[in-house]
Amino acid sequence: MTDWARRPAVSRWHVSSGIAHPAHDGSPWCRIPHTALCPARNAPAALTPQLTTLRRHLALHTRRLINNGTLTAPAAPPPPERTEPCKPARPIAHLLGVHYIAGHPIGTIQCVAQTRQRHRCTRPVLDDQAPHGTWTLAPTTLINHRSRTVETMAVYNLTPLPFTEQMRWRHQRCPGHAASSAADLALTEWEPFDPRLHHQHIHQRLPHGGRKQYRGA
Repeated sequence: MTDWARRPAVSRWHVSSGIAHPAHDGSPWCRIPHTALCPARNAPAALTPQLTTLRRHLALHTRRLINNGTLTAPAAPPPPERTEPCKPARPIAHLLGVHYIAGHPIGTIQCVAQTRQRHRCTRPVLDDQAPHGTWTLAPTTLINHRSRTVETMAVYNLTPLPFTEQMRWRHQRCPGHAASSAADLALTEWEPFDPRLHHQHIHQRLPHGGRKQYRGA
């Protein structure tokens, strides 16, 4: 391209045999970056009207080639894979040296004690003012349907808590009824965990993106 006045200043040079030459050296060539003309790339900010026209012409020509089947349009990038958060509907808990499976998420396990109004207490066992368990990955020996060993499972570990707190969880009582003599209006929902009976409730990721400390779900 010989009309140097129409070229941006940054393009007024060319490369020959590995050597960069400035403009007006007698050569008919100049360097125009690929991004300045390629319609598939974002245009640089500093484009002359002539380069803008040339870029538009190349875009129309490329579209005609794609429509004729001469060129293949680049495939769109695949959408990012969505990772659903791990929120066990029936979590596995470890307390008093035994693995249990609950009937509800940790944060919604309800106290079973009777209130003074002879109704079931509506407070959850999990309480902000009481010690909490910790989500950890514990080993399991279950063989799944693809005959692969499931090495770990998410467990709400309550064993570091004091014995009285573990008993409160096992008896499914809120802190207000932990030492109460009130009768139970419902059976506790804990079941001894069996990896073969409850394999569909095994999760190999920790809730909330793998945070170790967890205050219920």
